[in-house]
Amino acid sequence: MRLKEYVINSLMNLTSDGIVIVDLNGVVLEVNTKFEELHGWTREEAIGQVLPMTPDEYKEDALRLYQSLINGEQIRDFETLKLRKDGSTFYASVTVSPVKDTDGVVIGFVGVERDISEKKKAEETMIRSEKLALIGQLAAGIAHDIRNPLTSLKGFVQLLKYKNTDYVDVMMEELEHINYVVNEFMMLAKPHLSHYIDSRVIELVQSVVSFLQPHALLYNVQIQLEMDPEISVITCIPDQIKQVLINVLKNAIESMESGGEIQITCRNRWNQDLIICVKDQGIGISEEKLAQLGEPFFTTKANGTGLGLMVCKRIVEAHGGKLSILSQINQGTTVEIALPINSRYHI
Repeated sequence: MRLKEYVINSLMNLTSDGIVIVDLNGVVLEVNTKFEELHGWTREEAIGQVLPMTPDEYKEDALRLYQSLINGEQIRDFETLKLRKDGSTFYASVTVSPVKDTDGVVIGFVGVERDISEKKKAEETMIRSEKLALIGQLAAGIAHDIRNPLTSLKGFVQLLKYKNTDYVDVMMEELEHINYVVNEFMMLAKPHLSHYIDSRVIELVQSVVSFLQPHALLYNVQIQLEMDPEISVITCIPDQIKQVLINVLKNAIESMESGGEIQITCRNRWNQDLIICVKDQGIGISEEKLAQLGEPFFTTKANGTGLGLMVCKRIVEAHGGKLSILSQINQGTTVEIALPINSRYHI
């Protein structure tokens, strides 16, 4: 019998999967070393305890699985989120089998967990790539079908202006909006070939602020600029960086329907990156929605396409930089654009 126990213990600890044995109340009776590694609890800490291994949002699923196990069913390769001792989580593929006594009555459970976090990340990356590829194909088709009649319409509307038709200005605004959406699709489908040049960021920012100043006044928004006197020159495609700044600043303005202040700061960071920070006092974005920003067709705006931020991220990443967003409900949003710099150049 002692040899049998040694063999069982050896087999439990040789496997690359975490193993836990619990009674009907969830009290831990035994764990292996891989379980300790996955969850962060030592064997001594775990045995005799009911461990919090399931996040709150997954507890209903766990209850349904428990009912199946009590009925003698086995749960195989169930993918779920598991908790560690420190509160962090990991994705696991879980197989749980009921343990029965000689009379066939369920007296406990054996759970086997395999960490599939890397697999899930790879799947999410693949899904995102497939989405972007599909968006690109869709964008190319839509842009092609819309752009030709749009060009004709703009030409005829411009001719109508000479006759002082009342609705021409409204028509032109709507056509420009359609053209803007088409341009965003075109950027997704096939980014334009452009030349990178050394550019003074302070001039790009000031140009965008001047362009959007009338729009800010409509929302009773004040824009404050704070520029480091030694902001570095960056190698970029100026029109694309302007497009990013216009999109970010326009979003900031429109998030403050009751007015407020936007702070734009530019500074060097460790002589490696140039940081452009746009901070508003708007309504903010919930944590759940914040995680979805930049996804295809996800938008927090009633008339948005969900493409603007995606295009901005793509432009910044194409420049070797990073766009990040921090936000809290009713406390505003901060957008940080980090772009690589050439430290030999200074304004």
